Order: sequence, then C-alpha cells, then structure tokens
Amino acid sequence: MSLLYPRLLRHRAKLLAGEYKELGPNELNSRWSLADSSAVFVATGGTRIDQGKLQVLREIVVDLAKQSGFPLPPDGRQKTTFDLALAVALHREMRISPAEAASGDVWAFLALVVLPDVAHWRYPKPPGDRVLGTDLTRHVLGRMWWRAQLVYDPAAPEPYSALHVLGEAAFDQIYARRAALGGSPRLIQSILRTWKQMNFAGTDITERDVLRDFLKRLLRLAPFVVFEALDDQALDEELHEIAQETVVGYLSAVGQLTGDELRSRVGRVFVDAALPVAR
Repeated sequence: MSLLYPRLLRHRAKLLAGEYKELGPNELNSRWSLADSSAVFVATGGTRIDQGKLQVLREIVVDLAKQSGFPLPPDGRQKTTFDLALAVALHREMRISPAEAASGDVWAFLALVVLPDVAHWRYPKPPGDRVLGTDLTRHVLGRMWWRAQLVYDPAAPEPYSALHVLGEAAFDQIYARRAALGGSPRLIQSILRTWKQMNFAGTDITERDVLRDFLKRLLRLAPFVVFEALDDQALDEELHEIAQETVVGYLSAVGQLTGDELRSRVGRVFVDAALPVAR
C-alpha cells in the first residue's frame, strides 16, 4: 500500500521559507525535524508514514548529498550526480502515489521540515518555488521524483536508465503536458525511446525547440489516435515518424535546403534515417 505524507500548510511553509532563505546547510543542520505542528495528513487512501520511515528517508538523502560533497558547495558535476541518484532513491523509497506526489504541500514539508539543510545545499538562498512546491517542475525534491516516475520502466533491466536521455528542461516540457498526453507512462516511455535514437551533438539544431514542436504535434494527434491501443512497436514507429517530420519541419523553416542537403542534415540526427524527402 502507498504511503501518505504530511502536508505543510501554506502559511507555515512561506514562513519557514522566509526564515531559512539566507541560511546555509550548516546552520540548517540543527533545524530539521520529522514533524511540524502545522503539517496535516489528507485522507486520499494509504497508510500514514511514521517518523521512523521519515528518518530513514532523510538518512538516505543526506548520504547521497555527502557523496556529492555536502555540506560544501557542489560543482556542476556533483549537482547532476546528486540529482540523478536522488530521483531513483525518492522513487524507490517513498512509496508515494502519483496523486499524493502531485501535492506541492507534501514536497514543502520534506524540503522545509525534514531536509532543509540538503535543500539549501542544492539551491543556496532558494527562490520560493524550489522549496514551497508551488511549481513541481522546479522543486528541489518533487521535480526529481516526477522525472523518475515518468521514465520508470519496471520491465527494463535498468528501470531508471532513461533518466540520462533528456535534461531537466526537456523533462519539464513533458511533465507540463503529461495530462494533455493522457498521463500515459507507456507514451512517455516511447517518447524517451524515440529520443534515445536521436543525436543532436555536432548539429545546429536546438533540441529543446525540436522537442517542443514534437510535443505539439503529438497533442494535435491525441484526439484522433488512441496511443494506448498501439503495441510498443507500433507506438515507437508512430513516434519515430513524428520525430522525423518534426526535424524536417524545423530544418525547412530555418533555411532553404535542397533535398540532398535536407537528407544529410536529418541523417546526422537519426541513425540510418531514410526519409522520402523531395528535391
């Protein structure tokens, strides 16, 4: 059964965020707690997490942070290493349902009560959305759980391997559109498999722009195509074709290219691409 987590009431969360904003991890190391008088549980189905499990979760996250230099300021590589390990750890250990994880107040409790020192180590003097849970695509903890949730494939030898396929900004785009795309894990995983076959290195193509247009094309198709009715192979083929059309459209819009030039440019992105591009 899934676990329910305390939700930190908004006024208390804002108060703590303001009080802690200028403090660093060493100062906040003595401020963390496993409970708060303004935290409440909501009866959405599940078992209330006890303080012992919260303590274990804190220890796991702190240990991951220490492996990336905590409490010393992390460099870019350490931030990336921590974030990816954090995503896997939170998703494996929390036993939280997507409905519960959609509550920003849950993540505010974890960032401001249980793990304020780690939150401020990862994002010094954080803007509110990094700790309050007002935007889960930016929350220090919540965004990483959702990245793991979107890529998790229990049938794969490495269920979280797709975490390495897309960067944070790209995941934000997918997360923001997850409801419009039907909230389908299979569709998200097919998007990731499609993107894994693409290579933008050494090209002048902006991956973020291509992904944005690709998702728009998917949204336009959504009313007419039941993606869930397709098997994995058919779904991958459909998305691969849409991705190819997206890249062709992008290249056609940015410059006048001959058919051969267009084939060559597309071929740099797709391995063994064979597109019926007219001259």
